[in-house]
Amino acid sequence: MKTLRCPDDPSRMESAARATAARLVAAITLSLTAGLAPVHAAPPAQTAARTVQNAQALFEQGIAAANQNNNKKALAIYGQIAQRYGKGSPPAARTLAARALLNTGTILGERGDTWGAIAAYHQIDQRFGQDTEPATREVVASALVSKAEALYRQGNLKTAADTYKQLGKRFRKDDSGFIKQLVSITKWRRAEILANDRALSSSSRRSPFNSR
Repeated sequence: MKTLRCPDDPSRMESAARATAARLVAAITLSLTAGLAPVHAAPPAQTAARTVQNAQALFEQGIAAANQNNNKKALAIYGQIAQRYGKGSPPAARTLAARALLNTGTILGERGDTWGAIAAYHQIDQRFGQDTEPATREVVASALVSKAEALYRQGNLKTAADTYKQLGKRFRKDDSGFIKQLVSITKWRRAEILANDRALSSSSRRSPFNSR
């Protein structure tokens, strides 16, 4: 991704961008690789435990397909998980459904389908944005970061910055250390995007091709 730099101090902006990007990538990687760990169901109902086991088995199949570069199969499996498990499912199954959508967005983004990726991230927020399960909330926060970055790559800087602002506002009181890390990172990322947006706006106003 080409980094836009503010013209007044390029070296400082470039250094800050590299550091911010490194932290951002590390945070998102944590959320994605977290899906590899087994999710254990709470003991109470046997049917709930079986539901989670089935969801976990499907999710692991999706991971295996993606690792084999069979993205078509991975997307199909993730789609099944997202369709089968949601409101009314055990908390661990809901988390797996959210993770499946997150991984769907990642695959679509890597294939150049930015709009498809954004739609997947948006669906996570729409379906699980009010979920109280801590693990699911971490996926929702990760989806907002991924959505913001996808919007940024499209050149939609203002909406990307607004998405980061939404993340900070909604999750600023969250107890999760992972989410606190994301909120801290996105404060800097939002400031950088806004600086880039101002630089582009200023450059556009100075362009000799602009009509007055």
